[in-house]
Amino acid sequence: MTTWVIGRGGLLGSAIDRRIARDHGAATTFTAASIPWADPQAAGQALQTEYQRFRSSAGSGPWRILWAAGAATVSTPADQAQSELRPLEALLAAIRAAPPAGPGVFFMTSSAGGVYAGSRNPPFTEDTDPAPLSPYGELKLAQEASATGQLSGTCSVVIGRFSNLYGPGQNLSKLQGLISRLALSSITQQPISIFVPLDTIRDYIYVDDAAGAALELTQQAQDDQEASSRIAIIASGQPATVGQVIHTMGHVARRRIPVAYGSHPSAGAQALDLRLTPSANVAAPTQLPEGMKSAYQDILSRMQASRQRDHQVSPASAG
Repeated sequence: MTTWVIGRGGLLGSAIDRRIARDHGAATTFTAASIPWADPQAAGQALQTEYQRFRSSAGSGPWRILWAAGAATVSTPADQAQSELRPLEALLAAIRAAPPAGPGVFFMTSSAGGVYAGSRNPPFTEDTDPAPLSPYGELKLAQEASATGQLSGTCSVVIGRFSNLYGPGQNLSKLQGLISRLALSSITQQPISIFVPLDTIRDYIYVDDAAGAALELTQQAQDDQEASSRIAIIASGQPATVGQVIHTMGHVARRRIPVAYGSHPSAGAQALDLRLTPSANVAAPTQLPEGMKSAYQDILSRMQASRQRDHQVSPASAG
């Protein structure tokens, strides 16, 4: 199956890319040109251009496109968050206008935390009514609606509502990624700011497990051989409080983690209990302590590499 992973430089996209290369070989993955994400209009145009290349590459065989792009978080302002809808809609319009000849699947990455932030009666399932509390959650619902609406009758659509992703490769420039930030704090001994109560419950899924689930769901949709749409909860089913996560990271790092408690405007868009029920056939075998150790080792390796670069003496300065 010819596969295009959009957002392959991110945490989830890179994990999907690795999983495909491991299981099927890199030759099955379409390599697109760089997308200018900072300019939504230019990004949309670039996606349409790259789609024509992908369509040609797929020929009459089976295909799938996995959308894992996006920079918005719960704290992103409304206008900035909504601007991420434009590139996606440009791509969807191109697919609808001229779909590849073979059967295909479009996978839309969404956020369980974003869409269920105001929902009631956890644990939440794929049948739970969404109730976003932030522009980020509203963006995710809008992206879901665009994908299912524009591609209706064109190809199968899978909406993957992910729980909190963590693992190697987390982007530390975003105001997210509690586990990686705890790892960083344990190493640097710089306090980490916590903006929610310690009994806040989240579902953390190791990114490699999440990638495997996404690919399995697209394969199932492809095997059905009919254009349909479905929503899937991609989660571990292993709820943990923020306090438990802090304690576990301290055990993994074998160091005290300095924690500062404060407030942030985005805290109002955070649910206290985000327990989730994973959809059928979603496997997440990695246990939280094991996954947290991998995330910690990744941050430690990055910090050590950074320190080595900082201490290297250039030939010019050596003279």
